[in-house]
Amino acid sequence: MFTRLSQSLFEASIRSAYTRRFREKGAQAEGVFWASRLSQQARFEQVLQDMKSEQGTDRFSLADIGCGYGALFDYIRRTEAWRGIDYSGVDINKEMISYCQREHAGHKHRFTAGRKPDRAVDFAVFVGTFNLCHTDDYALWQDYILRQLALSWARVRTAMVLNITSQAEPLINNNIFYVQPEAFAERLAEAFGPTATCPTRFVQQDVTYVIAKEAK
Repeated sequence: MFTRLSQSLFEASIRSAYTRRFREKGAQAEGVFWASRLSQQARFEQVLQDMKSEQGTDRFSLADIGCGYGALFDYIRRTEAWRGIDYSGVDINKEMISYCQREHAGHKHRFTAGRKPDRAVDFAVFVGTFNLCHTDDYALWQDYILRQLALSWARVRTAMVLNITSQAEPLINNNIFYVQPEAFAERLAEAFGPTATCPTRFVQQDVTYVIAKEAK
């Protein structure tokens, strides 16, 4: 059964791993365990296009949960098509947030330490946020993911967009969490509501989910 102790242990281990990696590799894709800059940016473009389709416009607000060193913010700022987005970044790693606030001093208000959006937003987006895990218990980590998504769900107006690694069978391998796409979509739908699934373009073994808020 998932407990507060489980969450505390998970997050302490993950924070430590990301801090060590970031200090070693710096502000680049490899510095937050991405395979490459190309695969990182392919995921960014996928989730942004999905949000645009869901919102019907390229002007919307998003909270980037697990923002790391702010790579998605950088991508948005240098890509003309996405400059109308109102971005905010959230991470449990205070060292990452401090880096973002120093690197983007004119936008430091956009970055906060935490687990959920600090205000109501159109979208909460999780780009690979839950891929790295420090447990062999698949069900326990899946439960952790659902609990973290629930924190953001209350502050989302349109949808949550989740990008995660996938395989034909659910498993944890080399500390990477792989969902079985259809089974995980069912869990998301049970917990939150209508869930659309599609393979992430140009990235193997990767799937993106759009979990939409139902109109009231």
